[in-house]
Order: sequence, then structure tokens, then C-alpha cells
Amino acid sequence: MKKTERKLLNSEDVEDAEYNISPFYLARKKLITELFKKPKNFKEFVFNYFKLSDEEMKVFDVFLRNCVRYDIKWPITPYPKGKVRDFALKYGLGYKRVALGYYSFEDDERVLFDEIIDRFLK
Repeated sequence: MKKTERKLLNSEDVEDAEYNISPFYLARKKLITELFKKPKNFKEFVFNYFKLSDEEMKVFDVFLRNCVRYDIKWPITPYPKGKVRDFALKYGLGYKRVALGYYSFEDDERVLFDEIIDRFLK
């Protein structure tokens, strides 16, 4: 177990076929690494996350995955506005990735996500 944990923390060893680490877990690792850059808000983030309902958690999980998934070079750089920008600033996830995660939702999904973000900003 300790050896696998060390492999996860050392990304240059990921190529080792012995461990066959899923990209899913690597994306989660990247997200958590980003969240730990602002540790004073991490505790609040986790606390708010676990207050969400099951449906809200699913929507929020999709958003978090998209924040990491879409953190690539794009020919455009969208900037979030309003409470989405405030969320990006407060939790240190980066404007571009939060904007891309947010705009990956359809309009009706954004309404629910806006309600979720309001809880994280209180």
C-alpha cells in the first residue's frame, strides 16, 4: 500500500505498467492538489460538499471533473462572471477551468449549479 501511495504522489513514475493507474484517479489527484493550495478554504469546501444532497453532489462532481478535464490549451480563454468568478477566486481553482466547467452544463443544469455555488459562497 505504501509503495502505491508513493507512486501516486510521484507523477513521473505513473508510466510504470506494474501499477496501471487509471486516468480517473490521476485527475482526482490533480484536483485535490489544486484544492490544497488554499488550505484555509479546503476545510470549508469539504464541509459544504458533504451538506449537498445526492443529486447536488452528482452535479457538483461533474463540475469538478470538468474543471480538471478541460484544463487544457484552448484557442479562447473564457472568464467566469458573478458568483462563478467568486467561487473560483475563493477556492483557487482557476478562472479558466471553472468557467469551462460551468459552461459545460446546459442552461437547466446551470440553474441547479448556481444554487449549489450560492451555498459555497455563504
